[in-house]
Amino acid sequence: MDIYWKDFLAQVDKSTLCSSLVITVVSFTALQWLYRAYKRREMFFKIRRRYLKARRSIEHLREKLSEIRINKDVLSLNFSELQKLLQSGELGALEVLQAYQTMALNINEEINAITDVIESATSEAIRLDGVNDRGPLHGIPISVKESVGLKGLDCTAGFGQLADVLKKDDSVLIKVLRLKGAIPFIRTNIPQGMRSFACSNPIYGETKNPLNMSRCPGGSSGGEGAIIGGKGSILGVGSDIGGSLRCPAAFCGICALKPTSSRISSFGNFSTDAIGGQNIVPSAYGPMGRDVTTLIDFMEAVICPEIFSLDPHVTPIPFRHELLESSAPLRIGYYVYDECTRCTPPVVRAVMMAKSLLQDRGHTLVEIKPYKPMYACADILIPALFGDDCDSYADLLKYDTTCEIMYNTYRFNQYPYLLRLLFMRLQQLMHNDPLIVAMMKRKSMRSISDWFRKANECKEYQMEFATRWKKQNLDVVICPCLPCAPPRVGLEQKLLAILTYTGLYNVLNYPAGTLPVTTVTTSDVGNTMNPSYYPAYTAIEKLIQRDCEGSEGLPIGIQVVGLPFTEEVVLRVMLELETALKSSNRH
Repeated sequence: MDIYWKDFLAQVDKSTLCSSLVITVVSFTALQWLYRAYKRREMFFKIRRRYLKARRSIEHLREKLSEIRINKDVLSLNFSELQKLLQSGELGALEVLQAYQTMALNINEEINAITDVIESATSEAIRLDGVNDRGPLHGIPISVKESVGLKGLDCTAGFGQLADVLKKDDSVLIKVLRLKGAIPFIRTNIPQGMRSFACSNPIYGETKNPLNMSRCPGGSSGGEGAIIGGKGSILGVGSDIGGSLRCPAAFCGICALKPTSSRISSFGNFSTDAIGGQNIVPSAYGPMGRDVTTLIDFMEAVICPEIFSLDPHVTPIPFRHELLESSAPLRIGYYVYDECTRCTPPVVRAVMMAKSLLQDRGHTLVEIKPYKPMYACADILIPALFGDDCDSYADLLKYDTTCEIMYNTYRFNQYPYLLRLLFMRLQQLMHNDPLIVAMMKRKSMRSISDWFRKANECKEYQMEFATRWKKQNLDVVICPCLPCAPPRVGLEQKLLAILTYTGLYNVLNYPAGTLPVTTVTTSDVGNTMNPSYYPAYTAIEKLIQRDCEGSEGLPIGIQVVGLPFTEEVVLRVMLELETALKSSNRH
């Protein structure tokens, strides 16, 4: 055989052979490039078709509503008032639905929050107007995050690959909400990949904050925050794996509750942790609304025998009214700095206002120091979300269009560890920002053993945190939701590390709610710019300081946090605080 091969090589012109090899390689490379270009073009048109489909559904509804006389008085009612009138029959479900459809479409022209009009809403409202047996959410129109599964709709998470992959059934949560009389009427926007507090993706575009169009609405439930903050919805459903309910609520001046993950079913919804089966830090679905009563009524309605039956993985603890309605004094911890990013003066003021109001109601407030929040976020949350180096996103992004934040996140996590280590050292030298360095230094988790170890580290951390909490005999904790007011659009990726305030309680799987307490004043802006009040030692703090200019009037929210499965206690404190704030504003 060797002889024949040598004879063949001797007879073949070497230059011809080299030319043939070069042509083969070039042709193969060109074919690969053409194939990728074809697939990208195909994806571009798929994304375009999905966008146009969404716009057509919006315009179709607008045409139908233009022929109807809308009862605008509906929009001035708070949740309790609306619920009461629907229960008594003084308002019809269709009348209420059409009012909110109109308002949602109007505000959407400014903020671009709607991804889908749910066409079955009208027929559902007509059906409900003909029944006598009325559930607790009878006739209430609800908006839901794009990741919430509804039959006949896709859950894209901003990925073109997932466009038009239709759900065959409603998620468990939607089934329960329908059983209780609620009417899902729109779905709302999310950031691509749902691991950011921006709110933009290549399919639906960018959502704006209704309170200030130049400011970020938060994410990943940013469309929900924006549509509720803009009065286009009265009740919404979002999800949270690092602050995705609480961040948009704080930025848009509304309320939200992240429950313990197994208190409400997430089955049938799209979830970022479902991409790769990650459950070290689970996501949680929960309500968003304009007041705390809205959250309470939602939780009372959905924590029910039906949800326990439809999803046996939901912890079967009924809603405990005795905890919500208790008047027993509580021992409440508070802090204004988590030793990662310093809070700006208006945020500190908000926490101290809440402290004072709760003290006036007879509660004991004690200053605490949260246990190793930097470790929780840098060594548990970030590895849990990105430990696979974003490989779980690889197929979804293969030919897809990517937004800037998703592209940068994906590319950075795909870099070899040594290159990431180099970036970390440069960051350390340039900015001396320990939090960013800690987040960048994480190693890839490539083996099952790596994931097992990380899960064990998380469990040990949770136990140590709970031990310290109980040693101080705390019932709940109040603290900042985020260290600053809503940042300008475009700064979201640079400020990702501010999510330590919310991400800590995802790692712990503690219920955490947020509610607006105050707004930024001219004095707050001046104090933030003054190094005596806000020294701004780190790169993130310097960025926050520069960004505060022009933030007057923006909302500042705080968190109320409890131990797992104590949502009722969290809601009680939120309600007491909201009531006290309203009373203090009247005097």
